[in-house]
Amino acid sequence: MKKIKVLVAALVAFSVSSVFAPLASAQEKVQVTFWHAMNGPHQEMVTSLVEEFNASQDTVEVVEQNQGDYSTLQQSIMASAASGNLPTMTQLTSSNTPDFKDQGLLIALDDLMTDANGWTTDLVDGIYPGFIEGVTYDGSIYAIPFSKSVRIMYVNEDMLAEVGAEIPTTWQEVLDLGVALDEAGIDKPAMGLENSISMELETMARQNGAAWVSPDLTEVEIASETATEPAQFIYDLIAAGHARTAGEDGFMSGPFSSGESALYIGSSAGLSYVLPGIEESGITLATAELPVFGEGEPLTLFAGNDLGVFSSATEEEQAGAAQFMAFLLEADNTARWASETGYLPITVQGTESETWTAFLAENPLVEAATAELSYGMSQPGYVGASEVFNEIEMAIERILLSDADITVEFQAIEDLVKGHLGLE
Repeated sequence: MKKIKVLVAALVAFSVSSVFAPLASAQEKVQVTFWHAMNGPHQEMVTSLVEEFNASQDTVEVVEQNQGDYSTLQQSIMASAASGNLPTMTQLTSSNTPDFKDQGLLIALDDLMTDANGWTTDLVDGIYPGFIEGVTYDGSIYAIPFSKSVRIMYVNEDMLAEVGAEIPTTWQEVLDLGVALDEAGIDKPAMGLENSISMELETMARQNGAAWVSPDLTEVEIASETATEPAQFIYDLIAAGHARTAGEDGFMSGPFSSGESALYIGSSAGLSYVLPGIEESGITLATAELPVFGEGEPLTLFAGNDLGVFSSATEEEQAGAAQFMAFLLEADNTARWASETGYLPITVQGTESETWTAFLAENPLVEAATAELSYGMSQPGYVGASEVFNEIEMAIERILLSDADITVEFQAIEDLVKGHLGLE
């Protein structure tokens, strides 16, 4: 009799555990692995946002994994793709996205950007058009903008005051400033540029009316007069001593901060690198929107990184990643991320939030970058863009250091781009 009672008790226990096992399983959080290349304070802010998201709900758990720098991150992705062990989502450079899409590694996010995943109509519509256009391929969204910056102009107001000059709004005014500095006996160039000036030349060409590479990838106009004219202008500006590149200094933020140029065009995210030298030198610093070339309209090119989701993830993991990305773009979150890292808010709601408004009140030097968000654009992405970038950099080096013919060099780049795009 005792044995029968023990057997019955065991059967009841088994039945109860069987009933509640599916419930326990259903309550387990979906784990979303997130690879990124953020380090230092940026890593700390990523961790903070991940922890806040995880604590905000009980269905998804994001596990962040730092992969080192961007090069190491890309190597990790390719190695994991080969072994079939990719994470759920990753940070992407703009050149990675079309390549990974072409290889079938990334999924289109349109069907995941739903109310159920936190993507309200206001959130989607609030993303600055230039950002969303930069992650849209073949009519679908393949990434979400995340850590973004623009090019801005840093200004040594003291040097401008010496010659009674206003902050230039056009490249002609930059040239005029260089002439004024010469006439005043100030042996310093008006403009300082980084060693890599391909982004500046593309911006100026687009301002001048050149298509460069059109957003729909149907037109390439790199060797036209409207595209080569700005390159000749910069060449002449440097030759006349009115502009310089960083050269052996590596980055122009250093020389500019010590008073070696009146102006400097660099990343808005580089402000933290400029300020220490400025404070040490006692220079009065201002920032401004980029000067316009020719009779064109204001323009800046966006730079930075995005977030994508891998096609190998389960549907539940993909939905969890979409929820996390929506969380990151909520007005207060994108504004806090930007204020802590030097990047910019991704949405209009973010720039209009109390968090960002208060940040600008305390940091007016960021106002110029914020103003550029409304007219900034992303460089069109396509398979082969990384090779084109490298070739442009080498062509510019030949032009500036070896007096190579601008039209010949730019024609070779145009032909290369057309080859990648299948255009005649």
